[in-house]
Amino acid sequence: MPEVIRGQRLKLADLTPALQLELAVQLQGPAPAYDVSVMGLDQAGKLSDDRYMVFYNQPRSPEGAVQLQGNAAGETRFAVDLSRLPGTVPRLMITASVEGSTFGQLGSGTLLLRSGGQELARFRVAGQDFGTERAVILGELYFRDGWRFSAVGQGFAGGLDALVKAYGGEVSAPAPRPQPPTPAPPPPPPSRVDVSRPAAATAPTSRVSLSKVTLEKQGQTASISLSKTGGVQPVRVNLNWERNTVAPRRGLLGLLGGGSAEADLDLGCMYRLKDGQAGVVQALGNRFGAQHAPPYIHLDKDDRSGSAQDGENLVVQRPDLIDQVLVFAYIYEGTSTFSSVQGRLNIQDVQGNEIFMRLNNPDPRHTFCAIALFRNVGGRIEVSKEERYFQGHPDCDRHYGFGFQWTAGRKS
Repeated sequence: MPEVIRGQRLKLADLTPALQLELAVQLQGPAPAYDVSVMGLDQAGKLSDDRYMVFYNQPRSPEGAVQLQGNAAGETRFAVDLSRLPGTVPRLMITASVEGSTFGQLGSGTLLLRSGGQELARFRVAGQDFGTERAVILGELYFRDGWRFSAVGQGFAGGLDALVKAYGGEVSAPAPRPQPPTPAPPPPPPSRVDVSRPAAATAPTSRVSLSKVTLEKQGQTASISLSKTGGVQPVRVNLNWERNTVAPRRGLLGLLGGGSAEADLDLGCMYRLKDGQAGVVQALGNRFGAQHAPPYIHLDKDDRSGSAQDGENLVVQRPDLIDQVLVFAYIYEGTSTFSSVQGRLNIQDVQGNEIFMRLNNPDPRHTFCAIALFRNVGGRIEVSKEERYFQGHPDCDRHYGFGFQWTAGRKS
């Protein structure tokens, strides 16, 4: 039984040949109740059919592929039969929400994947992983050359109603919550999803304005909205760091008596587009990408001298075409640890909204950091703070599953 960590992906076929599964969620904290839901998303990552919102007020999907089994001994369980799920629903997202509390106050949480009574995977979260969020995305089952399981663990500002609206659903007027939830025959297709709870104030139903957001903890997320017309909508990613960090040069220059060097950090990304194209953009190997041709991701420069006060900038020119982009930084020379450079990443869209994150938990053993993950979810880009440290590119790739073949590279 693998214990998975945030961001890890597993092929279901490596765990079991069965497509009949059980999803179980255990949440312990100060709130009297935590509500767990499974959302069936379409190819665009949207809840295009509200009948695929399976939760306490709608305990069954139309064909019964997803069914809420109830809550016993602090565990909410869903039966999932992937063989019955229509092709229009290639993704199931497991979420949790709370009223009157936040997930920063959560004691412990676990998402379990089972089949035939056997535990296949376990993903743990805790309050320290979140802040003031009232909803979280725990994990996903999705189809890509076969079914896969992903541990997500991303906080979401707002409660269940805000989460539903962000994924394209609607929120209806208040209505009583059934107690206890029990499976029911398929209801007629509703026009909207009712996520209300009795005897509680109705949560805000408007979208959360991004404006300027700081992501402090690993797994926290924010979203960038995209225009429905697609096209050029540049998202600028800026990496900056303290320029006065000086250390003996590493590598050949150090052996030849090249003195010392200011810290040289390099910005880059691993990407996969919607059409399946994948690659790497970075100064190493002179892979600066392209601004007006695929992949429409471009690195503006290699700031080796530290003279550019605006650091290094990666521009995602066509975010509507990406599937996911992993933004990373690595130390080329001048220091041996991220601890001394106070790295920081700033992400800005064309409307001027900003997402800011610091590398505030460096691992002194490693010189490669996966900083942020961009995921195209319908009409927006979901940005999560990763800040995971690795020995190098191959180790990071193995964790995130891009599947590249790596060879030694150098700068020109």
